[in-house]
Amino acid sequence: MKMKKWIIAIWLMGTSVVVNGAIISGKTYSIMPEENTSKSLFVNNSSKDEHAPVVLWTETKVPAQQWTVEESGNGEWAFQNVYTGKYLNVSGKFLVQTTEKAYWTLEKADEDRNIYYIKNGEYLHASSRYDGRQPFLGAAQTWQMVEVQPQSFFDATARKRMADAFLQQYLQDKGNGHNTFNNGGWNEAETMETILDMYERTKDPEYLTVYENCYKYMKYHVGNNWTGGVIVGGYDWFGYDFNDDVMWMIIGAARAYLLTGKQAYLNDAKKNFDLIWNRANLGYIDMLRWAELTGDRNGTNSCINGPAEVAACYIALGTGDDSYFEKARMLYANQRQYLFEPETGRVYDSIIFDPETVTVTNTNTWASTYNQGTMLGAAVLLYRHFGDAQYKADADKIIAYAKRELCNADGVVRVCQNVDGDFQGFKGILMRYAGLYAREYNDADYISWLKVNAFHAFNNINSRSFGHSAWLTKASEDMMYDGKDYSKASSSFGASTALAAAFAVPLDTLTAVSEISGPDEKGKPFPLCHSFSQGYYNISGMKITDAIAGSICIHGKKKYLIHR
Repeated sequence: MKMKKWIIAIWLMGTSVVVNGAIISGKTYSIMPEENTSKSLFVNNSSKDEHAPVVLWTETKVPAQQWTVEESGNGEWAFQNVYTGKYLNVSGKFLVQTTEKAYWTLEKADEDRNIYYIKNGEYLHASSRYDGRQPFLGAAQTWQMVEVQPQSFFDATARKRMADAFLQQYLQDKGNGHNTFNNGGWNEAETMETILDMYERTKDPEYLTVYENCYKYMKYHVGNNWTGGVIVGGYDWFGYDFNDDVMWMIIGAARAYLLTGKQAYLNDAKKNFDLIWNRANLGYIDMLRWAELTGDRNGTNSCINGPAEVAACYIALGTGDDSYFEKARMLYANQRQYLFEPETGRVYDSIIFDPETVTVTNTNTWASTYNQGTMLGAAVLLYRHFGDAQYKADADKIIAYAKRELCNADGVVRVCQNVDGDFQGFKGILMRYAGLYAREYNDADYISWLKVNAFHAFNNINSRSFGHSAWLTKASEDMMYDGKDYSKASSSFGASTALAAAFAVPLDTLTAVSEISGPDEKGKPFPLCHSFSQGYYNISGMKITDAIAGSICIHGKKKYLIHR
């Protein structure tokens, strides 16, 4: 992994250059105190809110630290943030962003090095070197403006930067071709599934190797029967109790078979699904028990039934055995009856039954990102197979509820803003199945929503290019959040959630490919819109699936301009 560290470092150094000469209207800059150019002006937590503070923060090469300048025509300048679209302004004497333009004057200090005094009545001044401190108007202080290439949308380069840094930080080498992230538990299974997301979108063999090495390490400790556990050879595994822990790994194994065709994955998935089905099925209600030892044995919840429905669908796809689709359909019908509000799309958490009367004695209606996610995934897969319109209607409601109720006004997931424990990874599960929905139905609105979350998480990475599950908060340089060290292995599950969003949808989805020259070989003009799946190539030899907006592609004797 040392090579990756150098690649990241070289990329970071290559993204910024000091341009000699005067500031140019329309160009984009990082704005840094001359005495401390390791920091630059940053919209606090990448917030898009009106009057959000603008602070000093360690330079992390993200759009929320980029400012495009606009000259007024009379020697004054406005600074617009690339990520938020708002302008540098002041409230009282402190630096903020606003929708309204504010104009500043630049007094030369060393124009050849783009060093200026920045003034709005009084001089812009930063008195503290600490991250998060708000500059204000005060005594004269020099600032250096470093030209950068603006990044206005989330692209494959940003995604790879996050993925490489995540692996650099969290992937543990256990020797003998074995890797792990969390050394066991359901969070290991779900972090591994994020690696499958990465492989599915890119087909990069490195990601598949990571998954396979983690899987081998799990099998080395746990074997083929995943219903045992506690601590197996130093590997935490809780299959003796939690049926959902096993089901998460089953989903990953079934997906790995569908992606690779390696029979051993499907064999493991089917064997362990059958084991859980036989031990956990509450026959009087045909739902699955959550845990064998923890809680009430007549308790069931969405976090076992939803994943089991998804797992059964994947196993059915792999084996061709439709009885697994029937199992998924049965579980879904009962989850829908007891744990779902079809009018709103809200997925309930859990219920407890009286087995004698088959009546509900307790219901927890709490809605979470991961329960919304797995029932959404099940609805999509069941609709694909059975074609029953109810599944599609449910899926529409479930994803709409998640976006409406579990996100902020900008569409960014606002819940589970913590970096350890189970909650840290919930939102990644929602992102995964929202991606399945968006791809299945080619839904531009939900594709955009997923990119919004990925881009916000990207803007809040630290200078090492990774972050944590609390996407709404900038990842600190000391790796601490709310008193917790998010650099540790126990936080890898939370950190993976941003990658689940980043790899949930293809980044090559194009809104248009516009003709800029020439007819086709038959002399007829092509339509102005083409699907990326048609495999056109750009002039650098990449398929459009790898192209960047603004680049040129050619097909036959025609040239096209790529849009998004």
